Amino acid sequence: MAPGGAIMSEISRVPLDQFDSVDQFLRQAVAAKNGKRQAIGASLSPHLQDNGTVGVPPKLAASIELMLQRHGDETYRQLALFCLGKWFEMHIGMFEELIGEEPSMACSCLMDATRIADSLHLLTEINSIGGDGGWRIMLEETLSQHILEELEEERW
Repeated sequence: MAPGGAIMSEISRVPLDQFDSVDQFLRQAVAAKNGKRQAIGASLSPHLQDNGTVGVPPKLAASIELMLQRHGDETYRQLALFCLGKWFEMHIGMFEELIGEEPSMACSCLMDATRIADSLHLLTEINSIGGDGGWRIMLEETLSQHILEELEEERW
């Protein structure tokens, strides 16, 4: 189905002579979708309340899938390490902020950071099936270009 096809099928059921303006037409078209949006939200809600549900927005999933096609399972490994590293940094930052004011919360953050660090350690010992050569080449090219553009903006 073409993008917006579902919207157009709903809109095509509405006689156009009922509208005085384009704005009125668009308001009614959006209102026609609200019922469906609420029904979809209600059906998703129980799944999203389950802590076992893991997901990412569809656009991010598509980007990951594209990278997976180009670079194999190293994509998952690198993204996992990157995200866990950022999560670790966040926990350490919160620990540093809380240690003087709320020591029990700070200890909790530190304990979580330790678990994240253990996960990072485990993942660094696992190699991807396809190896990391293609990923490293892509990363070098991408980073080199980014640094070059930054230097040009700063007029180095």
